Amino acid sequence: YFKLNDDYLYEIGLTPNRADAASHLGPARDLAAFLKIGIKKPDVSAFKIDDTSRTVNVVVENEAASPRYSGVTISGVEVKDSPKWLKERLAVIGIRSINNIVDATNYVLHELGQPLHAFDADAIAGNTVIVKNYPEGTIFKTLDEVERKLSADDLMIGNAEAPMCIAGVFGGVDSGVKASTKSIFLESACFNAVSVRKTSKRHGLKTDASFRFERGTDPDMTVFALKRAALLIQEIAGGKISSEISDNYPNPVAPFEIEVTYKNIHRLIGKEIPHGEIKSILTALDIQIVGETGEGLSLKVPPYRVDITRE
Repeated sequence: YFKLNDDYLYEIGLTPNRADAASHLGPARDLAAFLKIGIKKPDVSAFKIDDTSRTVNVVVENEAASPRYSGVTISGVEVKDSPKWLKERLAVIGIRSINNIVDATNYVLHELGQPLHAFDADAIAGNTVIVKNYPEGTIFKTLDEVERKLSADDLMIGNAEAPMCIAGVFGGVDSGVKASTKSIFLESACFNAVSVRKTSKRHGLKTDASFRFERGTDPDMTVFALKRAALLIQEIAGGKISSEISDNYPNPVAPFEIEVTYKNIHRLIGKEIPHGEIKSILTALDIQIVGETGEGLSLKVPPYRVDITRE
């Protein structure tokens, strides 16, 4: 009668250091490595810029707390209920449907592990987004209608006149997507983990976004996730891409460089693994072998593996 589909829910115990696995993509990467098969990411090749009629200026004042900040504008969207398939997929993982725009950002958050935030573009005063800190004691009303006193250490996303969002934690009541919203500015960023953790704790706010940012997100994922979410929004809410992608990334995060010795691998594991197998496991895990001697390997670890920083 309800036309329900069978679905499967895999619940994994996630250790605090494995931020990269807080998504569907993360465990898929590990499974692909174990099964020695390729991984298929969503296809974003259809993404295209329709015009630049709604360009929003982006200024990042605090680059230490916001190493990468990407955004794009989508105009002419229709905010409404999400399609049944999207509601059902979110419901399986315990996410309440809000509207098609917010649901699309939540879907991509859980799919790729990249938090996103949609602002009502008409609520961006001065047509400018500013990533900055506000003076101690500034009053800010969050989405839950609670007025909060900001600390001077809280990183905020603001406009030319006022703060709009606690970066990486929680949106504001005035700039969120409403039924009347016609254009959105979609944010996809990489925020400093320590900064988000302190702000989240200070205000007693735990969200799906802060959970990921506190542990460290992939700085290389912001633009890919932005394209993925924009295409999904166009599919379910209409609209056109009405700006170039703004991507503020002045100091790209380099891969971690690590030296490992076979002797130490054997000592730690207590079992000898053939050198060829060690190399194929590392390569399958996206870890690049950049140098090799008889004794060991020089490796480059992708920035999304925040748990691998030493031998």
